[in-house]
Amino acid sequence: MKLTIPRDTLAPALAALSRIVERRNTIPILSNILLAAKGETLTLRATDLDIEARTTLPCTAETEGVFTLSAHTLTDIVAKLPSGAAITLAAEGEKVILRSGRSRFQLHTLPESDFPDITAGDFSHRFELPAATLAE
Repeated sequence: MKLTIPRDTLAPALAALSRIVERRNTIPILSNILLAAKGETLTLRATDLDIEARTTLPCTAETEGVFTLSAHTLTDIVAKLPSGAAITLAAEGEKVILRSGRSRFQLHTLPESDFPDITAGDFSHRFELPAATLAE
């Protein structure tokens, strides 16, 4: 997999998702964010087994693929890059090379098959509730 995405698009999404991920975890894969590139979109997923969050961002994907990276390491690196920078992520076996300008980082991945899928499936009932009522 190889993709390019603007730093200003990726940074806010990573900041939001990394709030779900705990820094110290007994299950190593829960410290990671799953990144999946397909077509012109990058989907990010994070979970702590109680909460799952996902977001979809526009990107330029040369090749499609899926991998996981340490949430806090990736968030810290992207946050320190200059605004307006383009970030290239290229998967090479069990590692991902992150490049931006003259910066180059080699990050290790965990198998995406280990990442938990906690989707609940179809719900039989739906309802809508005004925010004011919920706040009461």
